[in-house]
Amino acid sequence: MNLEDCRKKLEELEEAREELLDLLRELRIFSSKAIVYIHSGKISEAEESIRKASEILEKVKKFREYPEIYSVSLDAMQEFVEATSFLKVVKGEFDFSIEFEVLHSAFVTGLADLIGELRRYALARMIEGKIDEAEKILELMEEIYNKLMPFATFPDKIVPNLRPKLDVARAGIERTKSDLISARLYEALDRDR
Repeated sequence: MNLEDCRKKLEELEEAREELLDLLRELRIFSSKAIVYIHSGKISEAEESIRKASEILEKVKKFREYPEIYSVSLDAMQEFVEATSFLKVVKGEFDFSIEFEVLHSAFVTGLADLIGELRRYALARMIEGKIDEAEKILELMEEIYNKLMPFATFPDKIVPNLRPKLDVARAGIERTKSDLISARLYEALDRDR
């Protein structure tokens, strides 16, 4: 090895990193759009956004040959996992798996982030008066949380930010329980009128 070899390799890495960052930006955008569409009840549009995101994810895979930069994929991949899993929940197909290849840590942290989206979804169901549906979502939130807790024993370098995400998820679950109790009480009072 010499300095010229280093310069060439680092230039190659810099170029690859820029290309990867562009792809990850697109992956994040399509994943975020899918989540918005799901909350809006536009499932076919959400499916299309997931399809486009999955095509970008395929392009991202080629950057595995650059381990020095591939780890920057984590955030966009976890957003993709969150969107894909959220769609599966809404379609009644959620089974703690996705058919796409992502970083293992992205899969785990994406599921942790899913709990927050499920809280929003449960609140929307409560507002619509669909209390039983909101209760099922709460049960799923707790199931996801309980299945992820054992992963919190891994160091932060292996599963970045999982512990704080689970803390936020736990707080969201407790707030959702409280909201559900209030919704049930309001429903009972409304029936008695």
